[in-house]
Amino acid sequence: GAAGVESLPSRGSIGHPEVCRRPFIYFAKGDCQNGSDCGFCHLDHGGRRAHLEKRSRDLLKKISLEDVFPLVLNLARSRALETGILNAASGLLQVLQNWSLTKSSAMSQMPEMRRLHIALKTLPFSALITLVLKKHHPAKSQADEACLERLQDELAQMGK
Repeated sequence: GAAGVESLPSRGSIGHPEVCRRPFIYFAKGDCQNGSDCGFCHLDHGGRRAHLEKRSRDLLKKISLEDVFPLVLNLARSRALETGILNAASGLLQVLQNWSLTKSSAMSQMPEMRRLHIALKTLPFSALITLVLKKHHPAKSQADEACLERLQDELAQMGK
């Protein structure tokens, strides 16, 4: 689960590893001047972060928003439950649920979607949320950051 807030080395580490900001390169080099006020994660992420292979990224570009939402929403909800952040993430998940009320197409039954599902299962909660937000609003990465920062604030208040 997420580390206790009082024991975290930086503000950006809240929700580690599911919703923290990516590891900070300057901290890894021993060069971060922001200390506990740093917005980036100062905890170990155990090597390379999970990411999608090119084939999965290409498929994501091709498929409709209606096909992506149910898949990612279910995975994000499961991930939040597994990692103990479901209560804090419920508002964000509800927004996604409201966006995904349209019917999915026949594409959702294709074998490629099964492979994509398997690939997406490896991603942390924040990556799933960012992926679907970018698909919904491609030009609004600042909104993505704001959603995840609000989630980190809720986790901090819960002591997670």
